[in-house]
Amino acid sequence: MSPRRLAARRWRWYHRGVSVAALSGWLLSVMLATVPPGGSRYPKEARETAAQGKARYAAIARAVARVSLDNKEAPVFAGKHARAKTALLLLTVSLHESHWRRHIDLGLGPRSRGGGGKYHCMMQIGVPKGKTPEGWTSDDLVKSRDKCFRRALHIMQGGKKYCTKKGFGPRSFLNQYGSGRCDHGRKPVAKRWKTFDGLVAKFGFPKAPAKKQRPSKPAKHVQKKAVRQRRH
Repeated sequence: MSPRRLAARRWRWYHRGVSVAALSGWLLSVMLATVPPGGSRYPKEARETAAQGKARYAAIARAVARVSLDNKEAPVFAGKHARAKTALLLLTVSLHESHWRRHIDLGLGPRSRGGGGKYHCMMQIGVPKGKTPEGWTSDDLVKSRDKCFRRALHIMQGGKKYCTKKGFGPRSFLNQYGSGRCDHGRKPVAKRWKTFDGLVAKFGFPKAPAKKQRPSKPAKHVQKKAVRQRRH
């Protein structure tokens, strides 16, 4: 077996109990408890019913789960629950950047983009050159939640690699995400980590379903005895 196929098999074995449905369901429960939907009244583009907001939250949660569980993407944490932690961090940053409000999520109205129109989608990502390194425009980020969260994850991945190489702390990549520097933006970043740690303490992490036990095969002598009995 080639190293690539072996690595893929190991990844599937390690994550066999984690599905997009399970992770997104857990993320949705976090969202509903943290910011109950349907409460926004301003601007008018943010208004929606609680039922509409819940359905939109569910779509957000699925997008975060799909990106975080993609085996082509490296998580920004190591060890147990690495991908669930990565998903929760993406959710935490989107909470601070947008509060998951309808107009920001869907790009509706002039107040949906921060910094005078410089920052886009729920992760408030800048696209100063017109396109991201992936080739996506600001409208692409708004139209596709997957692209919004994937671009954010790529920024975090790059920050983690760069800031670690430069000798900064293990959480400094979020400083780089917010300010472009591994040692800047400490106060707002500290608030995001406080929220993240609080959500971990309150909600824990989703548990993988119990393994299904394969029925044990009867011993050979029992099988032979059963065959003889059927013949008679």
